[in-house]
Amino acid sequence: MSGSSTSAADTETTGASAGTDTTAGTGSGSASGSGTDTGAAACMSGMIWTQGDLESPLMHPGKACLSCHATQIGEDVVNLFAIAGTVYSGAHEPDDCNGVNGDGGVISVEITTADAKVVTLAVNSAGNFMYDQVEFGPLMFPIKAKVTQAGKERVMATPQMSGDCNSCHTEQGMNGAPGRILAP
Repeated sequence: MSGSSTSAADTETTGASAGTDTTAGTGSGSASGSGTDTGAAACMSGMIWTQGDLESPLMHPGKACLSCHATQIGEDVVNLFAIAGTVYSGAHEPDDCNGVNGDGGVISVEITTADAKVVTLAVNSAGNFMYDQVEFGPLMFPIKAKVTQAGKERVMATPQMSGDCNSCHTEQGMNGAPGRILAP
């Protein structure tokens, strides 16, 4: 989505920090609003990934991470992650729009595996989180997930057999997901 810009004028709020992410970190470009309502969902963070497929933990927030990585060439990318996704403030934000800024450990995703192992995943400045199974070992599915922030939590209702979180938590939601993964 290189060169794209999205308005940050959307006022939908679902979490305590909705619409407050103004810095995205390296690899993200700033979005500038045109003042014209195109009918598309706005990017609440005001930050859009503009670096194409440049390898980065900040890349392509909102897109199906594992599906994309499965199509890439090279052992360092294929099957690297067991779980990956993006946490947002708004339920219907577009692909490549940065999610919540989790730098500093203010927000995390907690995964509980089928064998009761609990894994806490940090959310980065683009809202992305990931579990590197090459470095930390495989996980037993199905998994349960919840997002935690400042003593609050948002719990996923149904255990999942896939760790490709953004494949269901799309802008409009798929397979029963209501939209994006939301911060509490």
